[in-house]
Amino acid sequence: MNSCYKVRACCSTYGCDYVAHKDVIRTINHESSFSFCMYANSLTDQEFAMKCPECGKRMFLYPVTQLAEVLYYE
Repeated sequence: MNSCYKVRACCSTYGCDYVAHKDVIRTINHESSFSFCMYANSLTDQEFAMKCPECGKRMFLYPVTQLAEVLYYE
């Protein structure tokens, strides 16, 4: 299993019951996932922004790094 870098989305609206964190894309490194999040979160065009399926407000993107487990053999 290799390490992977992803971008996830969640609803940040106060009082929204949608708690799922949805995987958006997989990136090549942490820097690319971080910069994609910075870019996507700064978009002002509401037409292209991801919407929450529960409340319809804009979703917040954040980078995630999943490190591979180290296997120790004896």
